[in-house]
Amino acid sequence: MSCIGHESVAFLLDGHTNPSSAINQTCGTYNIYNKIDAIEKETQKKIHDMETMMRQVLLTVNQMDVKLENSNVHNMSLEIERLKKVVSNDVKNSTETGIGFTAKLTHSTYKSTTDVIKGNAPIFNSGNAYNGSVFTCPIQGLYFFHVSVLTNTDDSGAWIYKNSQQLTLAYTGYGPHFNGASVSVAIRLNIGDQVYLRPYSNSLNLDENSAFTGVKIN
Repeated sequence: MSCIGHESVAFLLDGHTNPSSAINQTCGTYNIYNKIDAIEKETQKKIHDMETMMRQVLLTVNQMDVKLENSNVHNMSLEIERLKKVVSNDVKNSTETGIGFTAKLTHSTYKSTTDVIKGNAPIFNSGNAYNGSVFTCPIQGLYFFHVSVLTNTDDSGAWIYKNSQQLTLAYTGYGPHFNGASVSVAIRLNIGDQVYLRPYSNSLNLDENSAFTGVKIN
């Protein structure tokens, strides 16, 4: 056995040297360092391989996230375009067929000036803007509304409201039997404005022949 390039001297307890022991110790130490170096290199290679694999996994996940995000954006764009077409068709249909309604009012007794007077199923409801109680403006423009009230309640009637604003009053006054009254209003509305009826007094017994009409005139 020989260890080229390494020299070592081992001293015994009695002060004498043992060349054979020195060579064995030197060769043993050299072989251990070689093993440590090999283990370190193998460990570093495994770490490098694991890091490479993790980078590949992260890259794949990021690519999947991008594809998913692009897919969601695409789906949202399609839904927005669909809704635009629906709104456009609704406005087109309303413009072509006109907007207006007529409904007989429900035979009922109202006991508060904050009540909203209800109507029966509309006789006419082009544009479907009247829901049986409230007309909601679908298209900006000039509108005309008319209410006719028939009641046996004294000192009563019905207000036409726009949002929270009182517009015109159909006042029935006093009488021994049924009294009638009617009123109209022309007003410019914006999209979302609401027009409806409320009692003039805290008591209003409406006959079923009372009616409410509204129509877009310009």
